[in-house]
Amino acid sequence: MTSSNSKLIFIALLSALLNGCANLPPNYAPVTTNHSDVVKDETKYHQVKRGDTLYAISLIYDLDYRQLAQWNKIAPPYTIEIGQHIKLSGPDLENKSALDSMEQLPPPKIEETKQKNITASPTNRIGSQKSPPLSLNNKPTLAYRLSDKTDILKNTTEKSGSGPQKKPTISIDNINMLKLSFQWPIKGKVLKAFAQADNKGIDIAGKTGQNVNAAEAGKVVYSGQGLIGYGNLLIIKHNDLYLSAYANNSRLLVAEGDTVGKGEAIAKVGQAGSNKTSLHFEIRKNGKPVNPLNFLPDK
Repeated sequence: MTSSNSKLIFIALLSALLNGCANLPPNYAPVTTNHSDVVKDETKYHQVKRGDTLYAISLIYDLDYRQLAQWNKIAPPYTIEIGQHIKLSGPDLENKSALDSMEQLPPPKIEETKQKNITASPTNRIGSQKSPPLSLNNKPTLAYRLSDKTDILKNTTEKSGSGPQKKPTISIDNINMLKLSFQWPIKGKVLKAFAQADNKGIDIAGKTGQNVNAAEAGKVVYSGQGLIGYGNLLIIKHNDLYLSAYANNSRLLVAEGDTVGKGEAIAKVGQAGSNKTSLHFEIRKNGKPVNPLNFLPDK
């Protein structure tokens, strides 16, 4: 076989090989993709177990029980059923993908805006430049005189200090807080502070069998041991904003639905996971844990 024939055969084989490879799909990720294909459903659910209440579920996920009720269309007294799936996010999160898609839309073109302004009717352009008509005697209208006098009287009253004073406004949150006066559930040293990692309350040293007292009056909305890590747990609702939680008890003295008074014995101190006899105490505002030391009196 001649050298020229060998070259022709080699070129033919190489061409066939390249054409075959061109028909194979690429083995790398595409540079661009359809946004709707990669968006994942971020909505989460909690499946109700025996002993769960809406308040207990809100404690687990640091959510407001009222928001959970709204998202799941649960009316007071917030009754839930075993096996029910409780939605843990609202429509804002569910519509996030739709909002993201809207943000990808290109802005309106400047030329189109200019053209719309140019095609405005001459009447509108001229009318927009006209100043309000003046009366023949150049005197202000009655409405103007009345408002002017009102401003003068207001300024005179403020300067002289006489007349009705503006009442300070108090938010609903402050009103609810003014009605509450938390006390220590037990007397003891704080073993673990709120600022420490993974602590949503404080741990207070106590003695086995010591009474745990309600930090403030309210209604027991959870009494049980269905929440992992809390042991025998009590949750008391004080008003629409504030809840308190008492965990790791050796014994519970009140049941769900009971109304308790401030200082009333509600449980007995037990042991935490560290084998230290202590009470884990939390205060929740709108479902979010807050530092109990900011609400408790100085010892």
